[in-house]
Amino acid sequence: MAMHTRPAASVAPWAGRRLSQLAGEMLRDPARSVPSYGFDLVPVLTHAVRAFRRRLLRRVAVAAVFGLVAVWQPLPPLILLATLCLARLLGSNWPPLTLLCLWLAFRAPNLLFVLVGPQDQKNKYEILVQNAPLLVLGSALALVYVADAVVARSARDRAGREGGARERSPSIGPRARRRVERVGLQQNGTALPYDGQGRFIGAGRESRGAVEIRVPLRPGRSGRPVVALRETELLAGIEAAMSTVGRGAGRPDDLTETEPLPGFSVAQVLALPAALWLERGRGGAGASETAGGLGRPERLYLRAQCVSWQGQLVVSLFVHAALQAGELGLTLRPQVMAPLLPLPEPTGSAVLEGLRAMAGLWARPVKETDPAGADPAGADGPLSLRDFLSLPTIPDVHQSSDAARHVELMQAAVLGAVEALLERHGFATDALSDRHTVINSIQVLGDNNAGIQLAGGLTLAQVAQTAPTAPASTEGVPMSPGFPHRNPPSEPARAPGSGISIGGDNTGTAQNAVGHRLSHITQTGAGQGNAPLDSVAALLASFRADIDRNAALLADLEALRDQTTTLAGTLTDPQSEGFRPALRMAVRSLPALVAGTAVQQTGEALVTAISELLG
Repeated sequence: MAMHTRPAASVAPWAGRRLSQLAGEMLRDPARSVPSYGFDLVPVLTHAVRAFRRRLLRRVAVAAVFGLVAVWQPLPPLILLATLCLARLLGSNWPPLTLLCLWLAFRAPNLLFVLVGPQDQKNKYEILVQNAPLLVLGSALALVYVADAVVARSARDRAGREGGARERSPSIGPRARRRVERVGLQQNGTALPYDGQGRFIGAGRESRGAVEIRVPLRPGRSGRPVVALRETELLAGIEAAMSTVGRGAGRPDDLTETEPLPGFSVAQVLALPAALWLERGRGGAGASETAGGLGRPERLYLRAQCVSWQGQLVVSLFVHAALQAGELGLTLRPQVMAPLLPLPEPTGSAVLEGLRAMAGLWARPVKETDPAGADPAGADGPLSLRDFLSLPTIPDVHQSSDAARHVELMQAAVLGAVEALLERHGFATDALSDRHTVINSIQVLGDNNAGIQLAGGLTLAQVAQTAPTAPASTEGVPMSPGFPHRNPPSEPARAPGSGISIGGDNTGTAQNAVGHRLSHITQTGAGQGNAPLDSVAALLASFRADIDRNAALLADLEALRDQTTTLAGTLTDPQSEGFRPALRMAVRSLPALVAGTAVQQTGEALVTAISELLG
């Protein structure tokens, strides 16, 4: 973990005023520090202490220069101090060096005219003596800033060399050590804050929005008893399934994973509102205001996490399960942490950097203003240093595809574990199976022609979807230097966790991966019964012939041919373990592929026959 955080630690002295302010707030109030995944906060804060000491030393050197000049010639420093006090009374935030630069700028033309003009040598000497304190003061301050830049450049090179492996952490005092140790303990805590939009603070940006599923709990097969199901048992089963996926193992008929997930871990966490999270962190775990029969604000989540690209990419999936009114409510919240900001490379010499830093103090009050709302956590909210040092988006296409793949695998593992647990307890799993297909097809794969929901527990067919012409509102992502944040949408926000919600409303709208709402959904269910295997094979042959005849009119020709080839191979071995899963997958995917095409009639006949064969 130290290897992953050394680059960020070396950025700390160079990331500007906002990072210095953020680290200072974390040291003054450790309770505001949010856990950062795959990212150790202790090296960053200890190197920030070193940067604070260097800044303090520079200020002491500036004060010493002013004191020495005041001993030699007290009038110029006193005039400058009086000017500074007047500026403060008028509400100006200009530093002393800014006023000195302005003073030198006003006096420079007069001084230059006296030196080069036809003046007597005695007068020139007197004028130089009068202005010598200002010249010495400006030169000494420039020397202080140049020396500070040289020391900072040397520290930066040491921290960045070989990933900072040889950089020794600075020694810190007892008070700062206690605060840093408190942050180090809290960064591994299991209590996590979330904001008003339902996002976990510090876990990165949302990935395709949250998923909320409601599955009716009804007996699966007649004559088979139903075993009571508990939420703790459900979370334990999901945790075991996620651990299996992290190791790269799976069921014999499960081909969704080929290798272990990198840096995978799974744990149970407690989600709290940000205000309550801060209150408990500062005052200890006290009694909840809403306890005593009115519910509790915290919720138990299962956090599956995948850290890849040497700690640069962190994918988290938060899972919550609840049994309510004869239904199983399942919530999936994926979030992705973008890579760290690149380490800045100085382009000039240390001397020029020091001079630019001194000149920047004059331009900074004029050019720079703190944008309103630059800190999404607010003036007194949770602080995430890892978020502050992250890019606003994932720039690399391979990193983006890896993040999408990890989200898909973890979501599939969760839904598969819930389906297996329901089946083991004797509940019907058809509804969850169809919702599983919807999430993978629409939210993960972007297939907007997939079936939407279940009508009466039967497989859907004849699904036609149209999206409205007006685009949905999107969130802007303004970027202040190094700190990504989102502005809330202008229209009223939906409930936290709304991204694709699949319920019992068969005429309702759904939402696809890009934010468009889908409507005009027509659903029909196939009947149940028994059909011989030969009839299914005959209908499959007719369907394949129909596909060949209308090949030029089919947009998904290759997908249809691949599906029929898989079905033909499956029908040759009815006793295999993958026979029924392959038929169920065909029943779920074929209706969307043939809807509105020239082969719709034969395709629906094949789907009906397969459904009757499955019983």
